[in-house]
Amino acid sequence: MNNISVVIPALNEKSNIEKLILEIYEVISTSSYIFEVIFVIGKEEILSIDKKFENLQIINRQEKHFSSALIHGITYAKNDILITLDSDGSHSFFEITNQLDYFINNKLDILIFSRYTDKSSNNENVLNVVFSKILNNILRYFSSLKLTDYSNNLRIFKKSMMSKHPYKSKHFEFLYEFLIKAKQNFPELRIAEVPTTHSKRDYGRSKKNHIYYLINYVFLIIKLRLK
Repeated sequence: MNNISVVIPALNEKSNIEKLILEIYEVISTSSYIFEVIFVIGKEEILSIDKKFENLQIINRQEKHFSSALIHGITYAKNDILITLDSDGSHSFFEITNQLDYFINNKLDILIFSRYTDKSSNNENVLNVVFSKILNNILRYFSSLKLTDYSNNLRIFKKSMMSKHPYKSKHFEFLYEFLIKAKQNFPELRIAEVPTTHSKRDYGRSKKNHIYYLINYVFLIIKLRLK
């Protein structure tokens, strides 16, 4: 029996979190796997969960940055098999758990849910889709992995893939750095992509600034290549 840790970084996503918790526990109530679910929220945020959910952990991020919140949740997790996803309702947890058998049976190290395979569906607004496609084409050019989606947080992977050395990233570019360092540290890395359906967020607005987002990725690529 494999135990699974679900790690979800969130910032000012109260309405989305409450809905997502219900969805997650509806799915895992019929699953053969044992889950712990970890939300990493803002320092000053308080969630009021009416019902007690087994193995649900709500912890506060130490810093405001995305990368530190995600790493904090991963470090806190008890299990080696991890699922990470966003808190905005754009991912279907049912779709994710359907791929756990595929991940385990094929002895994968990382499984990425890609928005850009032939069978994928991306329902974000047009600007987000265009920007994301351009970004991922740039990342693909500078990577030996030749994936279609480096910047999606929807993944299943082994905790042991985390680098023992500090990451340079502070924001969403961590998602790319994690993959590059995993390949460097584990040359025989077993990685695969599966199609996903990416929906519009349920509530609120995205915190991504496209220009700032791109600049961070460009600087990361330069740092990694110089190293």
